[in-house]
Amino acid sequence: MLIIDFMAPPLPHYIVSGLSYAEIGGRHPSRQNIGAFDLLVVIEGCLFVGEGGVDYEVKEGHALILRPDSQHYAYAGCVEETKYYWLHFQILSDWRVIDEESYHQNQWKTSGESTPRNLPLPPFTTTSYNVALPQFIKLAQPLKIIEIISELTQMNQNIHLSSIRLKQQALFQEVIVLLSSSIGTDGPSSQTICAERAATYLREHYREEFSAKKLGESINFHPVYIARCMRKVYCCSPSVYLLNLRIEHSKLLLVQTDLSMERIAEAVGFNHAAYFTASFTKIEGLAPRKYRQRFAWRKE
Repeated sequence: MLIIDFMAPPLPHYIVSGLSYAEIGGRHPSRQNIGAFDLLVVIEGCLFVGEGGVDYEVKEGHALILRPDSQHYAYAGCVEETKYYWLHFQILSDWRVIDEESYHQNQWKTSGESTPRNLPLPPFTTTSYNVALPQFIKLAQPLKIIEIISELTQMNQNIHLSSIRLKQQALFQEVIVLLSSSIGTDGPSSQTICAERAATYLREHYREEFSAKKLGESINFHPVYIARCMRKVYCCSPSVYLLNLRIEHSKLLLVQTDLSMERIAEAVGFNHAAYFTASFTKIEGLAPRKYRQRFAWRKE
């Protein structure tokens, strides 16, 4: 399976959609470099569409995403009356197309270890996340996605209203969620399960002293295996994940409260204020007191 992989925000942008019919012998239009993604969802019948030398039989309940930078073509006519929705959208961030195995082995993720920067990031900074869409897939919930695209299409008659445009964009994100959730319907891998359980535990117990043994006993995985899984899924060890988590919580307290450094250090799980200060400085590039001063307002 080929995966269209991108980072969000920004989220994909809905352009327009419609319902098409193809009689026996009818074909999907052959085009190239159309500048937008073209999502095809077949309701009845079958489309025979190729792209980049790969031919697809898009049957009922299946979806195919045609790329904006490629040539796609009909390699055969429909053998039965075919009904399908088409939807044009654009991904406003960088994107790539890779095979599913490569996607799981090498996702676009940050290492979890920050490097010093000229200006500190505020605690409310938007965090990017990875989104994967299958280029060709049997939909997990075909009726639901057809219902949503139908509603999007009906809204087009009122597209001149700004309120309708906003509703369309919000509704379109449900299409993205449904497409993405159709990948790996057999469930996440054992490594992903292990890493996510470990992350959940650390988020619930970040104030407590870290113990690899206790973590392993709590989620029923060996500590060495947990570390291996977290490095693969989150690109960092459990201890580094925990350290960065504590720093993120401390940033909120520095901006939202007047607590002392000692109280903040204790509140987020550091045994010593000096270690908190050193860790914060290494990750954020400046001491926690100076970080607080960056966002403090003083009456002249």
